[in-house]
Amino acid sequence: MRTEPDTKVQQTLNRLFRREAGRLVAALTHKLGTHNLALAEDTAQEALLAASRTWPYDGVPDNPSAWLHTVAFRKAVDLLRHQKVAAEAVPALVAAAEADVHKPSGEISTGINDAELRLLFLCCQNALADKDRLALTLNIAFGFSAREIAQLFYTRAPAMSARLTRIKKHIQTLDLTFDMPTSGQIAPRVASVQKIIYLAFSLGYSPGPGPVAVRTDVALEALRLAESLSETTEAAGGHSHALAALLCFQASRLGSRTGEDGSFIPLALQDRQHWDQRLIARGFFHLQKAQTAQEIGRYHLEAGIAALHAGAASAEDTDWPRIETYYQTLWDMTASPVVALNHTVAIAMAGDNEKALAKLDWLAADGCLGGNIYFLTARAEILHRLGRQDEAREAFKKARFADGSDVNLAYLDLRLSSLP
Repeated sequence: MRTEPDTKVQQTLNRLFRREAGRLVAALTHKLGTHNLALAEDTAQEALLAASRTWPYDGVPDNPSAWLHTVAFRKAVDLLRHQKVAAEAVPALVAAAEADVHKPSGEISTGINDAELRLLFLCCQNALADKDRLALTLNIAFGFSAREIAQLFYTRAPAMSARLTRIKKHIQTLDLTFDMPTSGQIAPRVASVQKIIYLAFSLGYSPGPGPVAVRTDVALEALRLAESLSETTEAAGGHSHALAALLCFQASRLGSRTGEDGSFIPLALQDRQHWDQRLIARGFFHLQKAQTAQEIGRYHLEAGIAALHAGAASAEDTDWPRIETYYQTLWDMTASPVVALNHTVAIAMAGDNEKALAKLDWLAADGCLGGNIYFLTARAEILHRLGRQDEAREAFKKARFADGSDVNLAYLDLRLSSLP
C-alpha cells in the first residue's frame, strides 16, 4: 500500500519539471527529427506526467534527468512502432539513443558548460524571424504556455498558440536541426539568448493573471542563466554583464514585493532594509564589468536605472530626474511602449504630473497599452496626485477589471477604498 506523497518531493518536482521540460523536447527532437516535434512534445509531457504520479510516493531517482529522457524516448519509439510510420527508422533511433548514453558527459564542443544555457543557444534558430525565435525558445526551453508568452508580446493567448503551431510547422518545412551551434555560430545567437533570459525573468517578476504575484524560482533561474552567460567566453562581454547587473538589482527586491499575507507591496512602500544586499553588490560588480562594451545598450540603461533605485535610501531620495533622463534615452533607442510607460512614471515621480498625464494620453491614443493594468494603474495614480479624485476612482475601477494577478487586483481594491 502506498503512503501519502512526500511534499518535499513534490516541491522538487515543480522546480525540476520546469527545467527539464525544454531539455526533453530538444533532446527528443534532435533524435527523432524536426518533423516529429509534436511527438517529442507529447512524449516529454507523458514522461513528466509519469514522474508526477510515481516520484512523490517512490522517491526521486538518483538521476532524474536520465530517467525522464529514457521514459520519454521509449514512449516515442513505442508510438512510432504502433503507428508503423517509421519501421526502418526505429533501429536507427535506438542506436542513436545508445550512442548518446555512451557519449562522455564532458564532451562539449562549444565551451558552454551550462546545460540550460546550451539549450537556449540550441533553440535559437537563426533561420526564424526574431519574434518567432523568442516565442519558440520560451515555449520549448522554459515551458512557458502560449498565454504566458502572449502577455510579453501584447497579444491574445489564442493568437500566440496559433503562432507557435505555425512556427513549429515552419521548422518542419525548413528541415531545421536541433544541433548545438559550433563555436563560430555562437556569436550571432547571443543577442537572442540575452533577450530570452530578460523575458523569462520578466515572467517570473510579474507573472500576470493568476494567484501568484511573483514566481521567484523562474526569476532566479533567469538570473542564474544571465550570470552564466556573462561568464561564458564566447558570449561574455559588456552587454551580458549589463543584463546580469540588471537582473541582480531586480532580484534583490523579489522578497519585498509581497507581504507575509501575500499582499502586493509597490516599490515606494517596500522595506529597503529587506532588499538582498548580496545581490545588490553583485549587481554593481557586473555593472562595472559592463563598461567594457564598445557602446551602451538597453541593458546598460536599465541596469543604471535599477542601480539608482538600489542605492537610494527611500523612494523620495531616489534621483528621479536622472532616471527620467535614462528612460528618455532608452525610449529613443527602443521605441518600446513599456519604456514609454515607465518614462511617464519617472516624469510624475520627478514632480511633473501634468506632463506625465499628457504622455499617458498620447500612449492611450496609440492603443498598444490601452487595456494594460500597469498603464491604467499609472493613470489612476497620476490623476489622484493631481487631485482629480472622481477621475482617479473611475481609472482605478477600470484597472481593476484588466488582466492582472489576484494580488495586483486586491491591491487596486485597497487603493479604491483609500480614496477620499
